[in-house]
Amino acid sequence: MATKFGIGWQVGGTTGWGVYGLALTLRGAQRGLIPVPVYISSKFVPDALEKRLLSPLHRTWIVEKEFFSLDEGEVRTGYPFLMGLGNDLSVADPIAHIRGEPETGVVFFEHRAIPAADVARARDRFAGMIAGSSWNAQILRELGFSNVVFCPQGIDPTRFHPAPRSGALAGRFVVFSGGKLEFRKGQDIAVEAFRRFHARHPEALLMCAWHNHWDLSVDSLRLSPHRLGRPGRDGNGPWRMTEWLSGLGIPSDAVIDLGEVPHEHMPRLLRECDAGLFPNRCEGGTNLVAMECMACGVPVLLSRNTGHLDLLERAGAAIPLNVQGPVTGGARDDSDLFLDWGESDPDEIVERLEWVRAHRAEAAAIGRAGADFMREWAWTERIDALFAALGWG
Repeated sequence: MATKFGIGWQVGGTTGWGVYGLALTLRGAQRGLIPVPVYISSKFVPDALEKRLLSPLHRTWIVEKEFFSLDEGEVRTGYPFLMGLGNDLSVADPIAHIRGEPETGVVFFEHRAIPAADVARARDRFAGMIAGSSWNAQILRELGFSNVVFCPQGIDPTRFHPAPRSGALAGRFVVFSGGKLEFRKGQDIAVEAFRRFHARHPEALLMCAWHNHWDLSVDSLRLSPHRLGRPGRDGNGPWRMTEWLSGLGIPSDAVIDLGEVPHEHMPRLLRECDAGLFPNRCEGGTNLVAMECMACGVPVLLSRNTGHLDLLERAGAAIPLNVQGPVTGGARDDSDLFLDWGESDPDEIVERLEWVRAHRAEAAAIGRAGADFMREWAWTERIDALFAALGWG
């Protein structure tokens, strides 16, 4: 049984990887293991309980960080390492020299068309692969990986659960849209659908959490068939979402731009919403933001493709967007990149939002069913299952 294990990606912060890394770190420490992250986000500020749990590990972390930075080629740790991999199944350059014994890849890839050389390299390096969705797991097996474990992300039910609203947005029909702003996440589809819905219902309010650290990722909106452009930004400051949406015909008083939100603030904000909207074209994982929205009891609209299919397994726990057209990105020679992706229809989204607005009791029942479903996806259960699959007790 492992007593120490490495985490080869960010721990803490507002990204999905950061939330996952922190959950692994906390649960590992609770289980008497010694998690060793390669990088802890500067935005992670532990509360008193987390400090109590993690403070005995600080000395180990300092020693291991110095070890990781040795400039002697490969650095062999002597203990198991979980390595976060990119779309090409590779380890990020800053930590590629670290070698666990053994190493397990953790993947949330977004494209089926992975070059054969990258597949061969990953098969040679990793003893096993942890897939964040059934879709990813299926593709890995088709590519010849034999030791594949499906282990989706989880939610923290101590934070993300149904609870009373504050009443601050009473009288508004609030639609939540979350995830970093980019073509893959489909916010352009959400904007187009909300614009049509708001024209019918001026009380509708769009709450968006779309902050994206990477300009290049935002630039992918140029692929959108809706041709909505992209928001502006001053240097590395916040994106001017409200200004952008106003230029598209959604007035500023119909928008709440949350910006980059501390993770612990999200539950209270999500519970103010009447619907969650996720017309994502692709999810390599199961969409952590959508899961947390469901966990708060919000009825969620989900595109029926890729990683979302795992969330739609439980009938009546979410509202499927069944119309999923082909995604081309505007270029025929890129079509292989978008295999299995889906293009949601704004008209179907408007129809679903109309149903939620007109059938509050039935929609609330879907929200409760989604929350019940997500309680089965608690981080503790997910990570314990992962440890068991790895033979760590």
